[in-house]
Amino acid sequence: MTDLRPSPDRGPAEATRGPEGAAPRDLRTRPAAATLLAALLAGLLAGCVKSPVLELTGVGVEGVDFKKVDLAFELRATNPNGFRIHLTGVTYVLESEGTEFARGEMRRPMTLPANQATTVRAPISVYYLDLLPVLRRARGAESVPYQLKADAKFRFLGIGIPVRLKRSGKMPALRNPGWHLRDVQLVRGPPSWLELSFEVDNPNAFELPLEQLRGVLKYGDDVVVRIDEPKLGLVPPGKSKVFSVRARADGRGVARAFARRLLRGQRQKFTFDGDLRVGVPALLRKMFAQGQRGDG
Repeated sequence: MTDLRPSPDRGPAEATRGPEGAAPRDLRTRPAAATLLAALLAGLLAGCVKSPVLELTGVGVEGVDFKKVDLAFELRATNPNGFRIHLTGVTYVLESEGTEFARGEMRRPMTLPANQATTVRAPISVYYLDLLPVLRRARGAESVPYQLKADAKFRFLGIGIPVRLKRSGKMPALRNPGWHLRDVQLVRGPPSWLELSFEVDNPNAFELPLEQLRGVLKYGDDVVVRIDEPKLGLVPPGKSKVFSVRARADGRGVARAFARRLLRGQRQKFTFDGDLRVGVPALLRKMFAQGQRGDG
């Protein structure tokens, strides 16, 4: 017999249900439609958004010490669009004839206003040890070629806009300076005074201004002198210089050191634990400024 009872109404989910275990048809097609829509939107926007312009406008020397030279490249990012875009970061490397010797990154997000240029500071440190392969190939030259490669990442409405910059130039050959404690002498005249002699070696083509010496002289583990001496003069290019500093001895430290040596027979060496700060040579700034060339 035929069942004449009315069948219950099916809801929306049942109306679209496919074979047993399959997802509803509209739910399966929704992600694909969204992906297609996003692709179409990206294509439309890509045709409307002009690519930003990245330029190198200068390079400065931020600091010099006995391990590295700190540089800062000044970049100009120009937004040619009538709406603002965002700079999410810049990565950059320094190379010389294919040999990378320094790498840096600027991660601070920035907003570029419409039709305006914004200055971007890109700091980077050049370590003397990392530069050695380049200097060996240079064979005593006072300057070496370099290439700056920078990759900037811009975004507009979630769409990435990569921009690359290549710039070539010449930079001075940066060689590792050094310094050490040379001698310790008792000063004649004023009691409890010592004279410390230091030697600084400068193998570079520019002078080194010695800004400040700060630290302690130790005999073994005992501090016998504390030093804080500013403005120690200049070390000429390609030369070594010996300079002396006088300071009053620390009475307690001397007494402990004397007791160790006299009563316990412990003979130690004088060591200096401190830092010699170097200023930025004016000639070095000039060398980097003159070494810029056109795009490579």
